[in-house]
Amino acid sequence: MMTADGLFMLLREKDTYVPETVRELILEALRSRRFSTVQEVVADLKTKGVPEEVTTRMIKDLAQEGQLLLNLPGASDGTVMTPVANLWAYLRSTLALDLWVTLLLLVLGVATVFFIPVEMFPAVVLRWIFGGLLLVFVPGFGFIRALFPFERFIDRWERLALSCGLSIALAVLVAFGLNFTPFGITLVPTTIVLAVITVLSILIATVRRARVLIASSPSE
Repeated sequence: MMTADGLFMLLREKDTYVPETVRELILEALRSRRFSTVQEVVADLKTKGVPEEVTTRMIKDLAQEGQLLLNLPGASDGTVMTPVANLWAYLRSTLALDLWVTLLLLVLGVATVFFIPVEMFPAVVLRWIFGGLLLVFVPGFGFIRALFPFERFIDRWERLALSCGLSIALAVLVAFGLNFTPFGITLVPTTIVLAVITVLSILIATVRRARVLIASSPSE
């Protein structure tokens, strides 16, 4: 069977292009989440011999057919995503991958903090790693994703930096609040509160993102 690269080598010589093949490559790139903007998809297909105008025209056609979404509400210009039929389809797609990873890091952080004592070396290294992420990254990332479910105004690196800063700020606020409770500033209540904040943030981010993608899905 001829590969896509081989097919485009032949097509480039004839200066003709098969629309179905271009469509398939565009959708495959988006579903694998290797690309998130029109510019990235165009650049990838250009390396396979497809001119920019051909890819751009096909992306517009796919958007009109409801096969993909352009310029989502709350998203930066040029952002491309594929719509989903329902919430379950969204949760199984790569579009929810970052939220699943955040939830996994949260579970690992809570588990290592609660079940690995500080005296258990070298297992305590896992507690340092995942417990540290729970303190300085995970809550902030979930909170930022809930505020901005799609990329807008901030790129990935800015999102990561804000996640770290906000996580530390949340930890300080949680400690300040617990100081006025009977629990005090101790490990268990602090971990539980940060975990609750993270879970709520992930749920809000999931609902906000899925609502847009489901609403934009073409009807049967």
